[in-house]
Amino acid sequence: MEADRVGYTGHGMRLDKALSNTDTDHAIILLAHRPKAAKIALDSKYDISLVLSGHTHGGQIFPLNIGAYLLNPYFMGLYQHSAHSYVYVSSGTYFWGFPMRLGTTPEVTYITLRAQSD
Repeated sequence: MEADRVGYTGHGMRLDKALSNTDTDHAIILLAHRPKAAKIALDSKYDISLVLSGHTHGGQIFPLNIGAYLLNPYFMGLYQHSAHSYVYVSSGTYFWGFPMRLGTTPEVTYITLRAQSD
């Protein structure tokens, strides 16, 4: 998203290119670093089942986590976007900038995918 905005050629969100050959008979799982990109993808014409995202670091440092919460459509954890689509935002294991976390915890997420029963 930002790469497109600043004209960083060859980078950025290319949703049509990423999803144009997907099989709608199967679940579509998309990786989107930023929750804002996850929201754009889920609001698109594609029937995305799950978006895995990150970027927020769970706020990383209090009180900055308040801003991270307010500036992102999804902050951390699991969200149901629609009847058949979900977003999971990991708070991650690392940090950005200051080498610390205050008021949030790092996480390693283990996700088990199961076929839908008929």
